Amino acid sequence: MKTLRIVLMAILIIGVAGITPAAAADLTVVPQAGVVLVGEEGLTFTGPDAYPAGLMWFAPGDDPRIASPSASYTTQGPGNEVISPSTFQTRTGYWYEVDWTVNPATATAIINVQMPAIDVKVFNANTGEDLTNGEVIKTDTYMTFRVDSNLYQVINQRSINAEQSTDINVVVVDEEGAVFTALYADNGAVTSCPLTNLTPTTSQFYLPGVPQLDAVLNANWALDRPEYKTGVYSFYAQVNLNGAKDNVGTVTGCTKSRVYTLDVDKDDVMIETNKDVVVRKNDFSVTITGRPDKYYVLWVEGTSSVTAPDTIPSIKPNQDKVYLAGTAAGDNAALYQFRTGQAVEDDVCQNAPATGACFAMVKLSGLGRRTVGFDTDETTRDYTYTIRADYFPGNALAVPPVAVVANNPTSDTTRINVEKGGITIGTPGDGLYYMGEEIVLSGTNTDSDYTWLFITGPNLPSKGGSFHDIHDGVNSATDADGASVSPFYPDGQLDSLAAWRGETVGSDGTWEYRWNTKGEHLDAGTYSIYAVSTATNRDDLDTQDAIYDTAYLAIKEPFVTATASPATIAKGNDLFISGTATGDPVQGVAIWVLGNNSAFHITETVEGTGTFECRFANTENLPTGCYSVVVQHPMYDDLFDLAPQDNNPAAGQTAVVRPVLDAALVDPAGNLPAVFILDGPGSLQGSNTADALVTAMNNPDIDDTCYELTFIIEDPWIMIDIIGERHVGETIIIGGTTNLAAGDRLLVEFATTDGTTVPGSCGTALVTKGRADAENTWGFILDTSTYTPDDYVVTVEWIGATTKNTTQTFTLLEAGDEPHSSPCVTLPISSGWNLISTPVDTPVITATGFLYEDAYAYNTTTGTYKKVPLTDIVPGEGYWIGAFADGEIAFSGVPLTQYEKNLSPGWNLIGGVGLATQTGSIYANHGALLDQTYCYSTGEHVYRQASVLEPGVGYWLSSTAPCNICVNITPPRR
Repeated sequence: MKTLRIVLMAILIIGVAGITPAAAADLTVVPQAGVVLVGEEGLTFTGPDAYPAGLMWFAPGDDPRIASPSASYTTQGPGNEVISPSTFQTRTGYWYEVDWTVNPATATAIINVQMPAIDVKVFNANTGEDLTNGEVIKTDTYMTFRVDSNLYQVINQRSINAEQSTDINVVVVDEEGAVFTALYADNGAVTSCPLTNLTPTTSQFYLPGVPQLDAVLNANWALDRPEYKTGVYSFYAQVNLNGAKDNVGTVTGCTKSRVYTLDVDKDDVMIETNKDVVVRKNDFSVTITGRPDKYYVLWVEGTSSVTAPDTIPSIKPNQDKVYLAGTAAGDNAALYQFRTGQAVEDDVCQNAPATGACFAMVKLSGLGRRTVGFDTDETTRDYTYTIRADYFPGNALAVPPVAVVANNPTSDTTRINVEKGGITIGTPGDGLYYMGEEIVLSGTNTDSDYTWLFITGPNLPSKGGSFHDIHDGVNSATDADGASVSPFYPDGQLDSLAAWRGETVGSDGTWEYRWNTKGEHLDAGTYSIYAVSTATNRDDLDTQDAIYDTAYLAIKEPFVTATASPATIAKGNDLFISGTATGDPVQGVAIWVLGNNSAFHITETVEGTGTFECRFANTENLPTGCYSVVVQHPMYDDLFDLAPQDNNPAAGQTAVVRPVLDAALVDPAGNLPAVFILDGPGSLQGSNTADALVTAMNNPDIDDTCYELTFIIEDPWIMIDIIGERHVGETIIIGGTTNLAAGDRLLVEFATTDGTTVPGSCGTALVTKGRADAENTWGFILDTSTYTPDDYVVTVEWIGATTKNTTQTFTLLEAGDEPHSSPCVTLPISSGWNLISTPVDTPVITATGFLYEDAYAYNTTTGTYKKVPLTDIVPGEGYWIGAFADGEIAFSGVPLTQYEKNLSPGWNLIGGVGLATQTGSIYANHGALLDQTYCYSTGEHVYRQASVLEPGVGYWLSSTAPCNICVNITPPRR
């Protein structure tokens, strides 16, 4: 309970009474609890017992009566106290005299320690604007300084006798290094304002100065006096009160402020442009530098001779402190005479745009500057203009306006060169187009807001035709003198008296026009298209100095071509009719398929690329034989002039009619006159139908064109290459040819000749495309390691269609000491470079002497080729070999059923295996993305995308990442 009793008795009564002023006038005498600055020396403390054994400082939040002090100071006696940085700089706040001998204990604040803080700013006394680190014109300008500090607490608490100095100063230095201790504050009576021994009584202390007329602040510094030259002045504030700076040192913000500047310019006006040259339709600006807060007249000098339709650069409206005509200041600018009898309003162009003006009254900012923006447009005359600014010596706001005459004006001029803009026109592609296509015309125009277009060419007006009607001639909007002659100015007029309108130019300076040639009465030939920045036709381009550009294009008649794929088709396979139709026919193309007792008609859309493809699925129901195909293009009018009409002339018959030419001849039954009978009783057959259709299409009144081709439908067949006698244990490639389509699948089954089915001996084979015009091929790998010697029959049939099976018998003999080996793949080689691979495991290569000795392998990592002897090529790799002439190369050995290969990122050369394998079945690990696969056609010298890896052929395969691939042929299960 003793501890509790002591705590309860320690009632906190800290002696911080009101600050008692010093008894005598002395800047070193500190009243009790008064502020002292770190670094001061020679001080005298006051208080009830100002000189005990010492003073104590406590950490923030500690109770001085019960806490242990964090620091102490032994007092030195009157006139000897030093607020040393080592003791006090980090221990600001109150220092106490503490008496623990009494109960309750007492703590009396003796001093309040603070770090000095000081800064300085300079203001335009006229306006009150802060110009620290700024610029100012010296004419009629007054400045005042303000000291921002905490020194006022010391000054207000202590007394100063006449012999003492505060050592609080503002220092001003000119460019020559001269230091000013006082400044003249006015132009009349020589009133000096001292900069030293300052006594700031507030935290923001304006130096005492002299009042000026209409000024916001009292002035310390009259810049207009001759003693103060133009240039950059530096200034700062510092404090060495009672030796504070001597002890603390020069510390920015504490004993010395930052050093600032004031750029004092001479009493001249200066005008500058932000650019020397501007392309009309673009903006520019001028900057006037002169007296702060004064008025200047700004105008485009000497332009009164510029007449309509030309204009000059105009001052943008609604700019801050820029007064145009119609305001009091603007009207005073109009009457201002820069020479006696010569007013500004008479010196400028009288044809300025309504949105701007050619002159203005401009009030400069407190810094003596103002930037003014100017506009130009397509009517601005290309010329070098003089922009002038004059100091206005009168009352700019006088009402009514007064004609002020400047006998010797303060003025400056600058020049701006306004140039004509440019214009371009272009068309996509190679400049070759077909009638009916849409042609996109586009370009840039930096000279005007509109682009006028016209075209010249075969049977069109020589002066140019409008794109709204190419046979309607265009006429210029102005004559050779620039006078408007068009009722639609600035647009021109057409021969039809309609307006010749320009195309709008976007804010980015680009324009575009889409010309649909469908329905235009054009002749095939070369045409010139003009883009002009004014409405000027071809005859007036030179006389009117027009800005234009020309694009040239050739227009041809549309055409259609087509192919049948395949040209010979197995009955039941799909037939594809594909081709090209130029001229962008919206109706597409019409495809007529004509055979004996068979005729049908279909329309097919033409893609934006000008190509089309029509698939005739399942030809199972078509009779075998030769068929004619006529592909019809609707041409210029985009209408099919020949078309089939059912139940014409009677039910069960279909006639070919002319729906456009004979539209007015329809009979009561709705039938048009028949050109010939297409289907049904009395119809033409086979090639006669095609001949009749083409003859009808060649009628001069019909503009449609067509393309003829044929294809043959055969019964499907499958051939098996001779197998002969083989040995048990061999891997046999069984293959052959077929007229089935590439991609079809065949079912391959094996049995003994007595009809015993071999369990699990069946599988499928893929039909692959044959080389050039040869039949398509197929292949199957048979592993006979589990077979017994016997006679066998292989049966091959088309999966998914009813067709006669194809069979062949072969014999498996007992395995001999030497494995049977025969040529597995014979690969045709063309003269030149061929891309090959080995389709067998350990190849024995046979070739005539037409080959170079070496092959070349590609290293994807280094991007280089390595020479490899032809006898050393290995499975899975692709190689380049060169041939002097056409020939064959034979690979003998065990057929390759699979391989693995590491790929690098990029293009890799790979090979096939013993049978054709789809590229989509190639497996890659590590998630690598295998991109496209390409083979090389030696005869055509081109690469083609491949979907199947054929035996003996090399391929380029792209990989997105390092990976391992597996190319595999899975034999049928036993």
